[in-house]
Amino acid sequence: MAIICRDYNLLFIMTPRTACTAVGELLCEHYGGQFLPAENILDSRGRILVEKKHSTLSQLIQHKALTAEEAKSLLKIAAVRNPFDSLVSLYVKKRSKYQPLLSDSASWVNRRPRYAADMKYCQTHSFNQWILKACSRKVIKRLLGFRASFFSEYVQGVDVILRYERIEEDLKVVFNESGITWKASIPTVNRTEERTDRDYRSYYSRLTALVVGFACSYDLKTYGYQF
Repeated sequence: MAIICRDYNLLFIMTPRTACTAVGELLCEHYGGQFLPAENILDSRGRILVEKKHSTLSQLIQHKALTAEEAKSLLKIAAVRNPFDSLVSLYVKKRSKYQPLLSDSASWVNRRPRYAADMKYCQTHSFNQWILKACSRKVIKRLLGFRASFFSEYVQGVDVILRYERIEEDLKVVFNESGITWKASIPTVNRTEERTDRDYRSYYSRLTALVVGFACSYDLKTYGYQF
């Protein structure tokens, strides 16, 4: 899903684990934001084609939630996050926070079979074991000479890229440059409270730090992140 604020010609693409829920709440409450699309777009078997929450600009256009001409007229914003930190958050969500959803046959995780299977894997495997599995495809792509990225599909076609680590400061700058009045602070919502250590470095072994550094080298270089 994206958030569109038509009165401000603004489109916010919700990159996973970048405080997008909090920014979305701010935009909906104070800037007339609306979800786009309003619901998950499903295939004939009920599986998710376009997520209600984490859709990309190309998906919105492809599935006619937004026309290419409309997209051109909007200020398009997305955010990125340090991949090392983002992966820790993802593992904790899958291992702990989202686990109750597995027992609900109608939940969104059960509409994404691979995601549900990975959640089950997280139940019985350590973070470092999961990292080797989760990054294996990106490592192979890098070895074959292809670019691997966690963010490229979300930031493709956007005009402004925010940093999760300074999300409010970056958004204030965008609003100021666009003549949009800043009305309220970004709320604290959807925080991964199950995460016991905020320092992502403590989760990694020497091996997995090297693996992620190799697999995510494009993102690290492009957005200036490091371990």
